[in-house]
Amino acid sequence: MLLLRYGVVAAVLAAIVNAVLWAIARAVGVSLRVQPPGQPESEIGLPQVVILTIVPLLAGTAFYALLRRWTRRPFLIFFIVALVVFAVLLVPPFAATERPGTRFLLILMHVVATLAILAGLYQFERRRARL
Repeated sequence: MLLLRYGVVAAVLAAIVNAVLWAIARAVGVSLRVQPPGQPESEIGLPQVVILTIVPLLAGTAFYALLRRWTRRPFLIFFIVALVVFAVLLVPPFAATERPGTRFLLILMHVVATLAILAGLYQFERRRARL
C-alpha cells in the first residue's frame, strides 16, 4: 500500500503541474490544437491532460510493483524502461502538430510526468530502505 500511495501522489502532483502548464499555455496563446495522423484536428482539453497524466503513472506504479516481485534491482530496470517509453512518446507531439509552441508544451508535459514517477518511486525506495 505504501508503494501505491507514492505512485498516486506522483500522479496527482504531475497532473497538477501539467494542468498549470496547460492553463499558462492557453493564457499566452499557445495553440492547443493537434491532428494525430489519420485523425481529425482536435483541441487538447484539461480533462485529457489530467487523465493522460494520471493513468499512465498509475500503470507505471503497477508495473513497478511487479518489478519489485520479479527482480532484485527494480528501480534500475524501471528507470531504463521509463527512459525508453519517454523517448518513444516524443514521437506523437511531432506527428500531431508542426507548431513549435504546442510541441514544446506536449514534450514538457511528458518530462513532468516522467520526472514525477521517477522521483516518487525513488522516494518510496529511500523510505523502504530506512524502515
